Amino acid sequence: MKTADTPDSRDWYTLSRHLYTGKTRSSMQNYTLPSSPLILISYCILFAVLGFFFTMSTSSIYAQIEITTGENFSSPKFNGTVSEDAEPKPDILYSALHSDTIVGEVLNNFTYPIEAVRITASVYDKNGVIAATGDSYTSEYWIKPGSRSGFDIYLDEKLPNNSKYTLTTSLEKSENDKPEALQLSVGGNSKGSNNFKLLGEVLNQGQDDANSVKVSGIFYDKNHKVLDVDYTYTNPDIIGPNKKAPFELSFYTDNPEKIKSIAINAQSNEYSLITNGTQNNTKSEPSN
Repeated sequence: MKTADTPDSRDWYTLSRHLYTGKTRSSMQNYTLPSSPLILISYCILFAVLGFFFTMSTSSIYAQIEITTGENFSSPKFNGTVSEDAEPKPDILYSALHSDTIVGEVLNNFTYPIEAVRITASVYDKNGVIAATGDSYTSEYWIKPGSRSGFDIYLDEKLPNNSKYTLTTSLEKSENDKPEALQLSVGGNSKGSNNFKLLGEVLNQGQDDANSVKVSGIFYDKNHKVLDVDYTYTNPDIIGPNKKAPFELSFYTDNPEKIKSIAINAQSNEYSLITNGTQNNTKSEPSN
């Protein structure tokens, strides 16, 4: 037996069901709330709880997107370079996807030095669906106007056949000025079955120590297309005034016999390469 102040369990179910299904208004027209303060408080709690869950369910509609597996929204434009900066982008003179690595070279086409030049690659399958991504900085952190630097981006993914890619660049305008004071001399080079080695020296003609002396190389085929890039530091990497230190560029490559010319650059924290009015393209014809 139930009292006048005790609602039937079916009434609770009916009220809560109407609230959940959005029909509260129509059901409330024919439903009288009990007068007991305790029961009124119980109803208020029920309204608050159901209202919270209803708000959560409606607001979550706008918190996500839904796509069909295997579909993509739009096909990217290939063979173009996008810049993250409002300023004009540096020129990517050449790039190519070799197995799991994208190699190329960047030209500083500004009238001022640039630094922290980063290249980001997005690789797509034949249907335009993204399959891999990676990024890398150029071999030289600091690039003076009219000079170029190589880059290689390793993609730690198994790439589909007929892959395409896009490159995005970002950079910073450099406030540093590195005077030309490093003289570069290139010695012998040799090719193994799957490796290439180049020897040379760097002479510091500046008045102060050259710290963290870095030597980088861009390796070209007979058509002057980039095959590989690499860098190393002199030994030791701190060179005093009028002192010199040797370096060795040695790396693995599948086709060392294809390397026909090399662009070499050297720079330290304080100095850049002496170029005698030319670009940083000291070349050495590899020996056979």
